[in-house]
Amino acid sequence: MPESRRQPPLPPDENPWRAAGLVTAIGVELAVCVGLGWWIGSVVDRNNGTSSWYMVGLVAGLVAGIGSAVGLIRKYASGERRK
Repeated sequence: MPESRRQPPLPPDENPWRAAGLVTAIGVELAVCVGLGWWIGSVVDRNNGTSSWYMVGLVAGLVAGIGSAVGLIRKYASGERRK
């Protein structure tokens, strides 16, 4: 019998689609958190007649995005250890 030319499936830690999904999810989470923080700060500035809360919102969104990305990476990494 001739050998099959099919390749065996990749282990979960070597799956390029899973890694691409992780990178995309981190980028989207970070962008949404920063954008939402900026928008909330801009709304506060508009309502109060100030001009600095957008920066506070931007930094808060960045911190929230980084925290969310760290949590996502930890979840991804712990999933690999179990298998």
